[in-house]
Amino acid sequence: MSFAEAQFVSLKEAVSLVEDGSVVAVTGAMSAPPMSLVRELIRQGKRNLHVVVSPIGGINVDMLIGAGCVAKAEFPQISLGEFGLAPNFRRAAEEGTIETLEHT
Repeated sequence: MSFAEAQFVSLKEAVSLVEDGSVVAVTGAMSAPPMSLVRELIRQGKRNLHVVVSPIGGINVDMLIGAGCVAKAEFPQISLGEFGLAPNFRRAAEEGTIETLEHT
């Protein structure tokens, strides 16, 4: 399929294709994170996502965790950089409400 033949869909429609329990890869810690995607996943109430973070997760991943969208997170680091620890991630990890796989 050429670029000219490619079909584009709205973000809302694209996220509707993400099933609960899907693996979702995100990037962009505090620099250009895909926040529109994150907000749409939250709006549509996606659950039990397996989030794979590369290289660092930031507010994007922390919001997904805080909204109850994440069951499992794979990451080298999740933080808010100079703003400190990601509070939703820390709480969920300490309480064991998400499965964590750290890759450092």
